[in-house]
Amino acid sequence: MHWTQRANPTHRRSRRTLIATSLALGLLTVAGACGTDGEPAETTESGLTRLVIDFSPTANNAQLSLGIDQGIFERYGFEIDQVPGSGASANSVALLLNGQIQLAVSEITAVPAAVAAGFPVQIVTSLVTDYESPEGDAFSLVVPEASDIRSFADLTGRTVAVNGLESFFDLTVLEAVRRADGDPSAVRILAVPFEDQVAALRQGRVDAISTLEPFAGQLLTGGGFRSLGNPATSALGPRSVPSILMGSQRFVDRNPDVMRRFLQAWGEATTYANDNPEAVRATIVRTTGAPPEAVAELPLPWYVSGIDRRSAELIARLMVDYDRIDTAPALDEFTWSESPDAHDLGTPPRGLRVSE
Repeated sequence: MHWTQRANPTHRRSRRTLIATSLALGLLTVAGACGTDGEPAETTESGLTRLVIDFSPTANNAQLSLGIDQGIFERYGFEIDQVPGSGASANSVALLLNGQIQLAVSEITAVPAAVAAGFPVQIVTSLVTDYESPEGDAFSLVVPEASDIRSFADLTGRTVAVNGLESFFDLTVLEAVRRADGDPSAVRILAVPFEDQVAALRQGRVDAISTLEPFAGQLLTGGGFRSLGNPATSALGPRSVPSILMGSQRFVDRNPDVMRRFLQAWGEATTYANDNPEAVRATIVRTTGAPPEAVAELPLPWYVSGIDRRSAELIARLMVDYDRIDTAPALDEFTWSESPDAHDLGTPPRGLRVSE
């Protein structure tokens, strides 16, 4: 188990330098490997286009695994290789830029951070949108039932576990605290992997966790814990997009026909996932190892395709506000111009009841 504490604000500039250095070292580490991102996409002996996608198994990207299982990507001419992932790490960006992978599942803040550091990656499509619902939220900040934390403002002076520092999760927690008139500078943030957060909260090592499914459900359905709400919707408003697929700008620009076809397949996989909740639950159990009884009760993601450009711009501005980057890159620098706007944010799937 590896936990990391958020850097003191006085060291944030040196932390940005460290991020850029880590990216550069990651590029040097894999530079000798085969393939470059400027080459055309690989075609297999069977005539399929091969894409290697770096992913982290969570409910948020179950439509990828489900689309592969259902043969959707193959029908569009793709052989998809999923490799368990680096997530939003510098190594993931380095692998993209060196052509070791073509796409990577990431949280959205990784892309403006990489571009601001001089590494050209772009958002290709969104994965899910946030929502608040009587049926349960997509994201939750969970505290023990007996905790005196009753609002995001009460996180002032407390310790909150998030999946990664300088990420979507700590950014939205801090902004939710600010919007509730708390002091975000007094919130102690620890990086704890999703799979370790449940134990950390149960053992009292942190006061709260910012998490997603199926991890939140394991706490909330078992009793003894409650959700404070969705920090993402509190910080960004409803229907923002936290999770995305990113690719290197050179690969995307070199292979526009491949990417257009991929987005068609992605759209079909997204629709299938939204329309088949039990298949999604089975996929979550298989890919995450979560107990079937917990997955049976959890609120499922609202899967989307295309790019939510409103969210992307807002995230980049908040990253400047919280000194993650010096200047927000232009939207067209970190989003693929040919990717459509996220068109499936209007109507909730499966009759999902959503708070506006």
